[in-house]
Amino acid sequence: MNHEMRVKASRILVVDDVIANVSLLENVLHRFGYKHVRSVTDAREVFALVEEWRPDVILLDLAMPYLDGFEVMEMFRAQVPKEDWIPILVLTAHSDPKTKRKALAAGATEFLAKPFDSSEIVLRLRNLLLMRILHSELKNQNQVLEDHVAARTQALRQQTEQLEQTVAELKQTQEQLMQQERFRAFGEMAGGVAHDFNNVLMCVIGYTDLMLAEPKILADTDTALKFLRTMNTAGLDASRIVTRLRDFYRPREENEIFTALDLNTLLKEIVPLTQPKWKTQALATGRNVEICFDVQKLPLISCNGPEVRELLVNLIFNAVDAMPDGGTITLRSRHCGQWVRLGVTDSGTGMTEETKQRCMEPFFSTKGDEGTGLGLSMVFGIVKRHEGQVEIESELGVGTTVWISLPKGQAETEIPDEELFGANGPLRILIVDDEPLARDIVARYLRADGHNVVVAHAGREALARFQEEPFDLVIADQAMPGMTGAQLAAAIAAITPGQPLLLLSGFSDPTLSDEEAPVGVGRVLMKPLSQRALRHAIARLLSGSLTPGTGAPPEREAPGERRELQQIEA
Repeated sequence: MNHEMRVKASRILVVDDVIANVSLLENVLHRFGYKHVRSVTDAREVFALVEEWRPDVILLDLAMPYLDGFEVMEMFRAQVPKEDWIPILVLTAHSDPKTKRKALAAGATEFLAKPFDSSEIVLRLRNLLLMRILHSELKNQNQVLEDHVAARTQALRQQTEQLEQTVAELKQTQEQLMQQERFRAFGEMAGGVAHDFNNVLMCVIGYTDLMLAEPKILADTDTALKFLRTMNTAGLDASRIVTRLRDFYRPREENEIFTALDLNTLLKEIVPLTQPKWKTQALATGRNVEICFDVQKLPLISCNGPEVRELLVNLIFNAVDAMPDGGTITLRSRHCGQWVRLGVTDSGTGMTEETKQRCMEPFFSTKGDEGTGLGLSMVFGIVKRHEGQVEIESELGVGTTVWISLPKGQAETEIPDEELFGANGPLRILIVDDEPLARDIVARYLRADGHNVVVAHAGREALARFQEEPFDLVIADQAMPGMTGAQLAAAIAAITPGQPLLLLSGFSDPTLSDEEAPVGVGRVLMKPLSQRALRHAIARLLSGSLTPGTGAPPEREAPGERRELQQIEA
């Protein structure tokens, strides 16, 4: 059936309370070939007729008793689904613009004023019916498409289930193969850490055994101090061993001091430090390794000097290992806009594309049993903390260049030791830690600096003491039974908003950072900590804005902006 035939076969509903108007419309419509016409003079009967007869178009008067045309349209649109679109042609004697706008806003599709021209109403009616037919065809076509999509989706779902089953079987096999590799990698890591720890413990246990066996050594001040300094260095080394495992991807911590350095000077300093590897060891194996420089003048840059030195040591060691027959290592520097770049180039064997893509992964190594696969991972972690970039250029048989790009920025001014606590004077400090030794060490650090210290053994005890008397600073451990340090900080902040609080943690938890510190926490410090690190953290937390004994809140620091990284992001 073509469209014209379907138009003539359409069902037309006339709604008008004046019988003469209804008769006129029926005669006009019949004369133009419309056979399916029904009418009502009581608007309250419209909805029952719509539900029963399903008209294709409605001719609607506005001024009617019981329900006017506006109310009919409002109820009609509320009850008839939008997808069953039925056009409404309003016929009214009120032809002013306000009425027309109101009718169209209420849901009218067309608007004609009485008295109307018969030919015009028939043309408008035909257009509305054609729109209705096209809408119906589109709806049917959409349904066909939806059915097709549903069938195709079902077929794809079945294929996906089969594929998932196959993948699950492959993953199970892969897991079994990878488990052995993981055990091997962790075994290497554990072996390396155990070796380093045993060396440290040998020093600590050995000197303490000597002093316990011969107490008279304590009377020899020089010897006792020598032993203590050595054990202190060993303890710091042990801390760094643990930190190496945490340093792969940890963020920069607030107590890390970034200072202004000339990286060209640092490049020159690193050569004698690494000489035992690139010269002494190399010559012992019949290799000749030379180091040369290709540097440009650089601006000062804000960085952690010891970490950048460690980074360069790892890169130079890797370069030496990549030259089994000897060769040349070139240390480079470049100033490129907002970046300062350091490069370490070797004339060694180069990397395959697979090695180049994987060399930053922890435990990945091409050195067999001689390598742990941790060196470049630590490089990656250090560069990440400096918000920098790592680029690797390598060609088999030619050599490798590792470029480190560090952003220029303002260096933090390192506070001299003599000024760390002099500006604030003696402070009243509340310490809470469930570990007696850790609590005692922190308390002794603070008392040695002249502060008045009160200790608590648990979070709830500390909260009770805080409610009884004011404190300039609270230092809380994070991991405590009953109430964690973060929970204590939130409770204290509810009592005294802005109360300075320093949180200590022995765990590498990404949720415990200065950038996104828990509520009430001013700074986060990782254990173990030195007296100097604690002094710096307190000085920077208080920022010189605290009057001793008042408990007045300090100004908080705004977190620095993050730079978006490209290439190999760090």
